[in-house]
Amino acid sequence: MTTPRSGKGRHMLILAVCASLALTACSSIPTKSPVGHIEAGSGDPGASSARIPDGPEPGDSVGEIVRGFLAAGAGTGNNFSVAKSFLTEAEAQEWNPQESVSLLPNDTDLDSLNYEVTSDQKTLTMSAPVVGLVNSSGIFNSTKPGTQSNMEFSLRQENGEWRIASAPDGLLISQTEFRTIFLNYSLEFFTSDYSYLVPDSRWFLRSSSTPTAIMNELLSGPAPYLSGAVVTALPDGAKLSDSKVVTIENGVAHVSLGNQNPAPTDREKGLIRQQIASTLKVIPSISSIELTIGGQVVSESLQPKTDTSVQVDGPPVVLANDRLSRISGTTVAKVDNSPDLSEAKASDPAVSFDDSVYVYLQNSGKQLMRLKADDAADATPILKGKRLVRPSIDRFNTVWTGERENKGKLTAIGKDSQEYSVATDFLSGRELIDLEVSRDGTRIALLSKDKDEPSRIDVVGIPRDKAGNPANGVSDAPIEVGSNFEEVKDISWAGSTSLVALAATENERIQPFRIGVTGPPEQLGEVPDGSRIASGEDGRSILVTSSSGEIYSYNSNAWQKLIDISAKDPSYPG
Repeated sequence: MTTPRSGKGRHMLILAVCASLALTACSSIPTKSPVGHIEAGSGDPGASSARIPDGPEPGDSVGEIVRGFLAAGAGTGNNFSVAKSFLTEAEAQEWNPQESVSLLPNDTDLDSLNYEVTSDQKTLTMSAPVVGLVNSSGIFNSTKPGTQSNMEFSLRQENGEWRIASAPDGLLISQTEFRTIFLNYSLEFFTSDYSYLVPDSRWFLRSSSTPTAIMNELLSGPAPYLSGAVVTALPDGAKLSDSKVVTIENGVAHVSLGNQNPAPTDREKGLIRQQIASTLKVIPSISSIELTIGGQVVSESLQPKTDTSVQVDGPPVVLANDRLSRISGTTVAKVDNSPDLSEAKASDPAVSFDDSVYVYLQNSGKQLMRLKADDAADATPILKGKRLVRPSIDRFNTVWTGERENKGKLTAIGKDSQEYSVATDFLSGRELIDLEVSRDGTRIALLSKDKDEPSRIDVVGIPRDKAGNPANGVSDAPIEVGSNFEEVKDISWAGSTSLVALAATENERIQPFRIGVTGPPEQLGEVPDGSRIASGEDGRSILVTSSSGEIYSYNSNAWQKLIDISAKDPSYPG
């Protein structure tokens, strides 16, 4: 990553064009986001697949120069040399293409963008729709519908040809170009009890220097929305030593850290090695790592074995025939000691990972009930509310829920029935629609709505004490996911780095989507009348139920209706 230059005060300005100020609040997105570059002769196969843009032609007008410059941003070879050819010699030294990456919708090209030029042709202003932004740490942020990038360019003639003397730092590229020249990698951190690795999804430009960029971000720590929810084995202030780069020889990544004071123990060395190895070994050119700390090699034998994800082995739970039931293949089987719920106004069942605990709402969301699978006793109420949302059970068998008319807090009920009030200030005054805790227990996804604004998905870290109990509040820096949807009806975790949702873009019907926590959405075909969605661990086992009780299963990139099954409110363990 490159530190943005300061003092020029001419970053790409981003603001929202609002159809009606009375109905929709304007939005803005940050503008500093160094990401990386492809070096000449990097040997990366993605570098050769990227489009090689055209440089300026003699006699090009001011508008042609600016549009050519923006188009050349997709040509990353030789440190963006083609894009720099549209700049004056002085500006080519100053312009920082790595500072921000703004994404155009796929149905928008540069030729369709309007611009204005001053009478002396020395200033050009242009506005472009933006659907996403990669920030300074490689974190993808989706943007609200109507968000625009307002850009200003200063031009002057150099050797008789128009050239750009002052350009906004950063890139403006299409979603298709983004997926071609950027790669998604996860930095790995630990749960607070060191039981699992937690991925922190980032985007990096294809480059021979990508391993170094990834290591520098790993050393900088987790994304703000994970603050307090994950831990790192890397000591504060740890940096790459020697040449300050990660080198790769015959598939071995050589990572050298400087002396640490105090010196780490063998256990700490092993955790450091595991965190680095788990992060770097997803790069295809890396098969193993060699780590040195203060010049001393850290043996692989010190590295513990930590699970990368929580396994979801059990089938989904549903409400069917007025009972708690489990879907098995193409059949539904009643849970052995399920009560008769025909008069209970029941909804929203959930089951723990170990199948020992079931919970559900009854009395139209006014009671949260718990049923223990190995207990012949009836289900017992563990929380009363006015209108609770669907519960979620984390890996500590703590049950999470919250009031629909939210006052900025969630409620968690421990397995010992201890009640925890968890502050979520950003929900205050909003309507909470749905929530679900990630399978590793480090994050919670919250779907909410405020008056006439579009639905909003927030993902935020869950700080915990040493026993795994939730702290008094979540991180104060949630990340907003899937902002470009007009409506989101339901959500579910689909692995460690993505959600699935029933959502709709502008003027479209509700359909299933996969959404990266820090990545663009992807539609998953079409399902009629989708009401609820649930996903297993890896996002391949996805169920959607309709309002009439029909069940659709997503396998092999296609939806299949399960015949002779009628159920509602599906939920995989967790």
